[in-house]
Amino acid sequence: MRTLQYAVDVGGTKVAFALVEGSRLLARSHFPTADLTAAQQLAQVGRALRAMARRQDRTAGAVGLSVPGPVLGGVLRHAPNMPAGWSGESVASFGRALGLDVPVFAQRDALMGGLGEFAHGAGQDLSNFAYLTLGTGIGGGLILGGQPLLGAQGAASEIGHLQVSRRGPPCGCGRRGCVEAIASGPAIARRYQAAGGAPLTPAQIAERARAGEALARSVYRTAGEALGAALAAWAQVANPEAVIVGGSLARSLDLLSPAMTRSLVRRAWAANLPLPVLPAALGEDAPLIGAAWLAETASAGTPA
Repeated sequence: MRTLQYAVDVGGTKVAFALVEGSRLLARSHFPTADLTAAQQLAQVGRALRAMARRQDRTAGAVGLSVPGPVLGGVLRHAPNMPAGWSGESVASFGRALGLDVPVFAQRDALMGGLGEFAHGAGQDLSNFAYLTLGTGIGGGLILGGQPLLGAQGAASEIGHLQVSRRGPPCGCGRRGCVEAIASGPAIARRYQAAGGAPLTPAQIAERARAGEALARSVYRTAGEALGAALAAWAQVANPEAVIVGGSLARSLDLLSPAMTRSLVRRAWAANLPLPVLPAALGEDAPLIGAAWLAETASAGTPA
């Protein structure tokens, strides 16, 4: 029997959490990302996880914490899509807030998703791949030579803040024209409404695009072009075997792919092509499963 792990995935709209055994989520739930301090939100999560463990009559060995920003020196350096109280806080303080009395291991959400796909998903047979997560924000993680690429500040492959248009829309990071400002879920909804469309969710806009509505298709085409430009940069620098796409917007990969592929091929050096784009096998659970895998391997002293 594998060791049970706690996994927590902190996002811009919700905090998801689960008891995980290998690739199986034995119990799971989520709360909206509330207007609470990080400590208050995590205390709520910790209580729920303890209740889950009691119902399973099991104990967990560690916590894997997936957070929306780079972690360096045990500190969450910057979380632009989160309420105040997350950026600049230590992983140790998050662990105290959870109150679970087990080791806590934290990493960027996109990198956690990549680790999940590497351990149990579409990346199991790959040593070099890029993981792209599309949702409220856009993030990325690189697995190179079977190891996650962290970088000097913990922010390697943070592709959502790659600037692809100097005159593009403003981004939460303070610049303009980042991929996240053009191709994230909120960006798609804003662009659609600004062009005269109704205030709809990205999923509703996707349904209109599939039904043939020109405006909806144009919005997804613009998002795909921005993503293709970002993937071309990845291809040029890291030369991955494939890109694995997860997150809530991965359900609209059929709408994004045509423009994304054209933009990628137009911009990338031919030696870096083809670059297959694959859907994540674990879906939106990839960060939770990656967090649990990191907790298990790190607590066992195995290099992640």
